[in-house]
Amino acid sequence: MTGLNEEPIDTSCSNPGRDDYWTCPGCYHDLGDVGEGRHTCPECGRGIDCAIDIQPVCVARLADHEEEAA
Repeated sequence: MTGLNEEPIDTSCSNPGRDDYWTCPGCYHDLGDVGEGRHTCPECGRGIDCAIDIQPVCVARLADHEEEAA
């Protein structure tokens, strides 16, 4: 398990063309078909919000990451 003290690889990632497969943006661990909602990555321990976007596309975002100002 990687530590939360390490910087995440990314804050959001998607799996285009999939509506049943998520990947942790913090460590790129494949979460599989966990479904929508709040989950904890078993690899890095980060909280992840999983949702299906319009395309459909599975999107996972770090739950505690603040959006950077544009």
